[in-house]
Amino acid sequence: MAKRNSMMAAAAAALGAAAAWGAMAVASCGGGHRHSLGPEPKPPPTLGGKPVCRPRPQRLVDLTHPVRPGVPIVPGGTPFSMTADDGAEGYRAHVFTMGNDTGTHLDAPAHFVEGRPGAAQLPLETLVVPLVVIPVQKKVEANPDYAVRATDLVDWEAIWGPIPLESLVVFNTGWHARFNDPEGYLNRDAEGRMHFPGLSREAAELLVAREVVGVGIDTLSVDSGASEDFAAHRALLAAGFYQLENLTNLGSLPETGARVVVGVLPVVEGTQAPARVLALVDEPLPGEE
Repeated sequence: MAKRNSMMAAAAAALGAAAAWGAMAVASCGGGHRHSLGPEPKPPPTLGGKPVCRPRPQRLVDLTHPVRPGVPIVPGGTPFSMTADDGAEGYRAHVFTMGNDTGTHLDAPAHFVEGRPGAAQLPLETLVVPLVVIPVQKKVEANPDYAVRATDLVDWEAIWGPIPLESLVVFNTGWHARFNDPEGYLNRDAEGRMHFPGLSREAAELLVAREVVGVGIDTLSVDSGASEDFAAHRALLAAGFYQLENLTNLGSLPETGARVVVGVLPVVEGTQAPARVLALVDEPLPGEE
């Protein structure tokens, strides 16, 4: 009898679990999203008798430094400046000047390779893509001239899997924390040579082999500050990739799973252009934390 009661209890538990699962299924919309994972979810909202799909909530992360006077620039570049009119016409207007590589910006392939696409010619499908974030802060702490190696990419893939095709790969060096200290950001020595991290030629060539669409970094350049041959620039831009430089807030992103929107200013014949870069990070649904 005890065994029979035990079997009946197990069956009842199984039926209860199935009923709970069925209740969860009712809360799924036609788009495949489960709007509640509780045992007794509320029915989803409907329109015309059909469930209304509510998209998964997303968190937006701005990867763009605000543009203002005094932001760090490459030595010899054009600093940001802005003047305002007197408002005599009843509205306010401003005129500003800046180098095309001031602040967060995009290097188009035409920046180094004549005949390649400029900022206004980049295909739109390459500007909204999966985002990969590779952290190298600890290595940079030990060596400000650190050049990301191909092995750093291989080690990342050993944990997270292959870098997705047609993705944007950005490197979190931690250097963006220095942006509001221009001297610390350029980190020049007594001879004026800059010292900040970047990519090695081997890492750039491996990214070319991975068929991504672009590369980003939170420093002035994808090449390290002490570089004299711009090897990473040459490898990436010759392959038709674009580059994003002076990114920020990379520590707020997951290493994989986010998407990015690169809002580059479409300057005709521009080899570089300012960009507003936004990351979209999926938030967990209830019960997924």
